[in-house]
Amino acid sequence: MKSIKTVAFIGLGAVGTNFAYFFHQRLPKGAVQIVADKERIARYQKEGVYYNQKRCDFVYNDAQAETKPVDLAIICTKANGLEAACEALKSHTNHHTLFMSAVNGISSEEVMANYFPKQNIIYTVAQGMDATKTDNHVICHNIGELCFGAVNEYQAEAVHRIHEFFSTVDFPHHVKADILHHQWGKFMLNCGLNQVVAIYDGTYASIQQEGMMRNQMLEAMKEVQQLSIYEGIHLSEAEISEWAAMCDTLSPDGMPSMAQDVKAKRKTEVSLFAGEVCKRCAKYNLPAPMNTWLSERLNAIEKAYSD
Repeated sequence: MKSIKTVAFIGLGAVGTNFAYFFHQRLPKGAVQIVADKERIARYQKEGVYYNQKRCDFVYNDAQAETKPVDLAIICTKANGLEAACEALKSHTNHHTLFMSAVNGISSEEVMANYFPKQNIIYTVAQGMDATKTDNHVICHNIGELCFGAVNEYQAEAVHRIHEFFSTVDFPHHVKADILHHQWGKFMLNCGLNQVVAIYDGTYASIQQEGMMRNQMLEAMKEVQQLSIYEGIHLSEAEISEWAAMCDTLSPDGMPSMAQDVKAKRKTEVSLFAGEVCKRCAKYNLPAPMNTWLSERLNAIEKAYSD
């Protein structure tokens, strides 16, 4: 069983910078690579990438250049950049490389399977971080963690390899016996937390207190919990409270990536959250009034960018 020694990250948003900086600080120079196109690399090198006010001395690799394949590739782009990220990683990986996705939602692994061996794609959930990015600066108080697990018996060895690698550098992580269930739990949280905070231009503090915003978050999560039963995942009502309690541990001044996107007038991931919920609920004739409203509001906000 080959141990993991090299890792590539693609996507230097708040989450990508957060995780890449952690590994960069703990592994030999060159063991951590940032894959990006030439234009981005030039910008990163000229303007710098900063994590908690420290400039990151990352090693960058041109997405189109052929390089020695890495042992592990972690995709940290937004969903609309996922396919381009997979294309970019082709020249930096091979059939031995393992892949993880920190992309939100419940479908990134399915997309990745169009590019890489399905057995090498380890279902993953990024959670607990409160990283916020402004221009080329990322501020983070809670690094968060990656939760992952095998979806079949053939992935057990790969999961063990990643666990050993993460343990070597003390990277926060958990191996989940039922990663699909956990992924849906995070999806449920995102549908409430990310969308509600984004609509009201708030921070985590906005939903850490009783009131309309927290109630709307819980209502959106409840709709996902009901949907999960029809999808064979069976999230419980108790899990709504458990995920909401996790929100209360986040830095009050931080905000989810969707709220950061709205502030910067960027396209959001509403199609991954409320859009996906409404589409799946329609299959079962399930009502989803809160997610329907959230979808309408976020799409209206995006449309107003150009008005």
